[in-house]
Amino acid sequence: TRGHVRLLGPCFKTGYDVIGLVADMRTNEIAPVLHRVIAQGGTATGLCIAALRHFRLLHAAASDPAGASQGVAKLRPPVYGPRRDRIQRQVGTWSRDRLEQVITLLLDTDLQLRSAGQTAPQMAQVERCFVRISMMGRR
Repeated sequence: TRGHVRLLGPCFKTGYDVIGLVADMRTNEIAPVLHRVIAQGGTATGLCIAALRHFRLLHAAASDPAGASQGVAKLRPPVYGPRRDRIQRQVGTWSRDRLEQVITLLLDTDLQLRSAGQTAPQMAQVERCFVRISMMGRR
């Protein structure tokens, strides 16, 4: 029935939804959305690469000498609308040093995912990494 469909909520989730939750430090919401992305065929390496791209974008904006708002304005390709507002808020929340630590953690996780002697499940590693990142922003 329609009531059951409404209870399910929006079913289509992308990797960018998960990365937005990580950058917004909404730790409790990461796992359920990540599991939906996995069910839709998302890969661990793809999520890690997308997160790395997003946090590098935030780092570039935060590192601008004219300030974070000017850094967001200088992003290429340009960012508009609600996504711009969200990025602006995230840049204001994360310090440049913290963003550098996040990028290092993401690079290490990506290296582990691509290494030959892999023993741990890949999605578990990515989930653990995303939770650590969202907790790093709160310190």
